[in-house]
Amino acid sequence: MSVHAPTEGRAERPSLHVLDFYWDGFVPRLKAYDADAGVVVAIPLDRLDMSVSEERRCIGSFEDDYRPCPTRRTVGRFVQCRTCMGDWAEAQRCVFEPQCAGGSCEHRDFCGRRHVVYLAAYGTLVKVGMTSAARLRRRGIEQGADAIVPVLMCQDRQEARRLEKEVSARFRLPQELRVTRIAAQWTHPPSRDVSENVLTNHRRRIASWRRIMGEEVLHLDGYPVRSYPRTPPTAAGTAGHHAGEVLGVKGRFMIYRPWGGESRLLDLSDLPSRTAAPVSIDARVPGPELAERRWEQRPLDLRIDVISRQAH
Repeated sequence: MSVHAPTEGRAERPSLHVLDFYWDGFVPRLKAYDADAGVVVAIPLDRLDMSVSEERRCIGSFEDDYRPCPTRRTVGRFVQCRTCMGDWAEAQRCVFEPQCAGGSCEHRDFCGRRHVVYLAAYGTLVKVGMTSAARLRRRGIEQGADAIVPVLMCQDRQEARRLEKEVSARFRLPQELRVTRIAAQWTHPPSRDVSENVLTNHRRRIASWRRIMGEEVLHLDGYPVRSYPRTPPTAAGTAGHHAGEVLGVKGRFMIYRPWGGESRLLDLSDLPSRTAAPVSIDARVPGPELAERRWEQRPLDLRIDVISRQAH
């Protein structure tokens, strides 16, 4: 499905069904479906004046091309209904707690690939996590980390999850960090020295328990952040109207300052499945690219393990 320019004479704020938020390197992307024009469009993230719905409906499927959900079914935890998930529906529980080493279903390429247990730094804060070995850098960017380093190589996802929990328990490293703690770090540019030191210290502790990987710390300092707020930004509820100066995007959050107000955080990963009415849309990115990217990462990106979010 190709993307076309908005039809002349249409309303200034078209109602769009948000499909996906993701990172392309250090470039954040937000895609939506314009049902009136029947095209996939991009919502710019360098400006903000947008109304977002409370209601959430299935985003559809992405087999060869994008297809809207035929029943527009309401959804909750996941952004797709069971029908649109197709054969991935049974694998959803494996995203959080792998049920095998990759040999009990047709998605061995998901659970059976090599994974790593990693440490990620957010200023002076550190968390432990796990991801596919090939996705380490991308995972760090998705989570808004300042630096990331792999510490344990694992044969499959199940082993990685087990070791992630063991590292967390042994060394009292959190698997999740609350938004308030991370936001407190976002009032100044991150220090490479601080990230390097804090990760090196924790790697030494883990190395006293078992052999670790000898990889260097990967610094992630290419986020599009124009400026930092003077005080920690506070989380904004997703539904409702959002407008103001965009300070930047880091991880799954847009940092913005409402006109005449204090800085806030908008969780961009909570937009898919909602309806949004932005002031403008960008029709330059083709629809097939969305389908290709969506299936490349499914269902790995459904595991939100950096920041605790409120239940929907």
